[in-house]
Amino acid sequence: MKKKKKKKTKLLVILFVLLLAAAGCLAFLIYTDKQNNMTSPYYLANDAQTVTVKDKEGNELSLPRGTMVEIKKKRATIDDIEYCQFTYNDTLYYIQERYLEEDRSLCVKEKELVALRDHVLSEEAGDYHIAGWVKKKQDLTVTGYHQLLDDGTVDYYHVNNTGYIPGRYVSQEYYETAYDSSIYADCYYGQGGSPELIDYYPREEFSPKKQMPEIVKALYINAEAIVDADAYIELANATSGINAFVVDIKDCYIDTQLAYDSPTAKIYAPSTSNIPNSYTTYRENIGKLKDAGYYVIGRITAFKDDAFALDNPDEALLYDGRLYNYGSVKWPSIYSRKMWEYDLALAIEAVTEMGFDEIQFDYVRLPEDVEDVDLRNAYDETRGQAVSNFLRYASEILHQYGVYVSADVFGETSGDDPYSFSSFVSYYGQFWPAISNSADAVSSMPYPDHFSAYAYGIAEPWSDPGELMYLWGKATYYAQENTYDPGKCRTWIQAQNSDAYDVIYDASFIKAQIDGLKSAGVMDGYMTWNASSSLSK
Repeated sequence: MKKKKKKKTKLLVILFVLLLAAAGCLAFLIYTDKQNNMTSPYYLANDAQTVTVKDKEGNELSLPRGTMVEIKKKRATIDDIEYCQFTYNDTLYYIQERYLEEDRSLCVKEKELVALRDHVLSEEAGDYHIAGWVKKKQDLTVTGYHQLLDDGTVDYYHVNNTGYIPGRYVSQEYYETAYDSSIYADCYYGQGGSPELIDYYPREEFSPKKQMPEIVKALYINAEAIVDADAYIELANATSGINAFVVDIKDCYIDTQLAYDSPTAKIYAPSTSNIPNSYTTYRENIGKLKDAGYYVIGRITAFKDDAFALDNPDEALLYDGRLYNYGSVKWPSIYSRKMWEYDLALAIEAVTEMGFDEIQFDYVRLPEDVEDVDLRNAYDETRGQAVSNFLRYASEILHQYGVYVSADVFGETSGDDPYSFSSFVSYYGQFWPAISNSADAVSSMPYPDHFSAYAYGIAEPWSDPGELMYLWGKATYYAQENTYDPGKCRTWIQAQNSDAYDVIYDASFIKAQIDGLKSAGVMDGYMTWNASSSLSK
């Protein structure tokens, strides 16, 4: 009995030990499985917008880089390659460790890019301050970026240790994003530069803070006259159809005139002294136009600025080693990035502080005569390229503020043939299809008393504004028809008497111009030009 009892005890001990061992093994297996299935957060990384992963059947899934995934501790080996594992939408996926980063800021892996278009490099992402310039097809070294977006794209890359460029304008391999410029191969260009060298791009959408009227009907108010905003509102209210005003921000007849005491001007052109309004007075009167419900356009003379040229002689045109004087004015260069920057800084100030709905750039050109003048062309651009590039820069920046951009051009730039496309690149750098493609609206200045005898076959065009506007409008119609993604065609009409030909431009002459434009099919609007902003006129 004693032996049997001992034997039974021994068996119980062995069984207990076995149970303990089994429990230990089970605990170990549970622990190991738990350890293997423990996860840590990682982010998908790549030198492309997405990362491709596979499930156990080999089905592929593309996820944006920057996506956070919970990586299991356990690795899997497939075809002698080790993979990390994670579950996404209840499916197990495999990914190589080189596509993972613990820090999301390290998920952008591209080191070299190429520019898809000519573009400024900005000091800060999306900023107007210009740090540099890159040419289309130029190789770029990535030295940082601003923000990795949820779809895996980068909003702005920092390149060449210089500045930022929008991510949509670069790629790892070059591909053409511009329209075919060879359609302009037969256009005359002379010293303005071949229109085939200018790039024409699809129009980029933006969200305006105030919608541009379908047909703009605007009165012009100069810098001195804006103090009487109430009187102009009363006039507009009594005039059928007026829905907008064009108001000077910066002008230059002989000397540069700023409509108000601008803090920005003190930085870029501190010698500017012709300032008829205080900051507060100007803002109050622009506010009256806005409060009355009108669409308000701010006019800035872009490259006719005597004060800027004097304050920044390295940015101005030179003749025989001295600042070039044309029309009693010293002119900045259309190639000057500092002038570009000043125009945009002033525009942004006027938009954010005064409330303008649109910025209109006048004098987007060289003077009419630059023979033997040093144009200070530091970027090897044609004249036509410089004008177009400036307007693209201006549009890209100002669209971020929800405002439109327009440009004034000489009437002749649309062409002289009312029966076919006849645009040309002017000596001073304006090419209608390029400007209309670069801005939201192109505002031509076909003032009747600016035309010579027999223009469009009219003996005295200054005396027959209706027929002149019809024939000019037909030429302009063809210019618009031959423009990729054209902007609005909004025309300046003459509303002041002609001293040159002793012609009084009364209401009938103004109406004749409007009727001529309508008949020609180029009626996106008009603006009445009367330099003195005479209320009686």
